[in-house]
Amino acid sequence: MNAPTIELTEHEGYDMFRRAIVGRDGQAWAVIYTRYRGLMMAWARRFSTRLSVDELADDLADQAFARAWSALTPERFSQFPTLASLLAYLRTCVSSTVIDIARAQVAHERRIQPVEQEQGTSAEQHVIDELERGELWQLVNAVARTAEERTLLLESFVHDQPPRVIQACHPELFPNIDAIYRTKRNLLERLQRNPQLQQLAVG
Repeated sequence: MNAPTIELTEHEGYDMFRRAIVGRDGQAWAVIYTRYRGLMMAWARRFSTRLSVDELADDLADQAFARAWSALTPERFSQFPTLASLLAYLRTCVSSTVIDIARAQVAHERRIQPVEQEQGTSAEQHVIDELERGELWQLVNAVARTAEERTLLLESFVHDQPPRVIQACHPELFPNIDAIYRTKRNLLERLQRNPQLQQLAVG
């Protein structure tokens, strides 16, 4: 039987995260787990469907929650000024968990199946169209140099979020819309110059 949902106001939710992260309060983490696990499972179902990941949504949500619990240290709390930014981070943990599993799944499939080659695609279009493929994701993610670029990869290319939503969810990284466009332009220019991506595009 599922645990009852604990309803929290925005202020209560943010304070609960503060207690959990800054105070390392285990009971606060338990409340967060109970309150937001359903939301994380919904994200996991959506992401795993897009990436054809064969994993139960509740398992994905639990793995993502464990990832967040390890990464959200007291020193990092100041990076999240709102409840929305904290929930956006949980969502990023879910998508990262799904992508990691998808990448492992693709690697396994490629060990037993011939690799299908694609032709006639530019480096930039290849990144946008095929970002969800595990090997390419690993390469592109390695090119991203900053937290801003890594966040933009997930939110824009994987989640297909518009700039205004990205800025609202990550004001600590993008103080305005122009910062998002500037980050995307710089990242795409660097990706287009990447020799490994160029080989993939013409291979």
